[in-house]
Amino acid sequence: MEHNHGITLADAPQIVEPAAEGVAKFVGYITENDSLKLACTIVGAIFIVICIVLLVIRRFWPQTPIGQSLNAGNSTVVWCIAGMVAGLIFILPAEILPFLTKIVMTGVQALLNILSRIFNF
Repeated sequence: MEHNHGITLADAPQIVEPAAEGVAKFVGYITENDSLKLACTIVGAIFIVICIVLLVIRRFWPQTPIGQSLNAGNSTVVWCIAGMVAGLIFILPAEILPFLTKIVMTGVQALLNILSRIFNF
């Protein structure tokens, strides 16, 4: 709460840390199960290997049908990078997901702070 010229202004709810803690707890439940953790690691490794193979084909064998389809648009590299990031998230969920949650929730928190100042709620 903040006082401004005799008027009490309400603060927006703080959501960054609670959201990150909730995601960390959820990921903790997943990583406690060794077989599920191994499955996530394998899926992440498969994502990364497929993306690397696609990028290698795009670079060194552009005349093949796969190489031609990969060179057709510029978004292919973006999708491969997104696939590699997804693979890393599957391999290291306890380190990456809370961090990504904090980034997203910081933007939401900024929006809530602005709205609370505008509408005074």
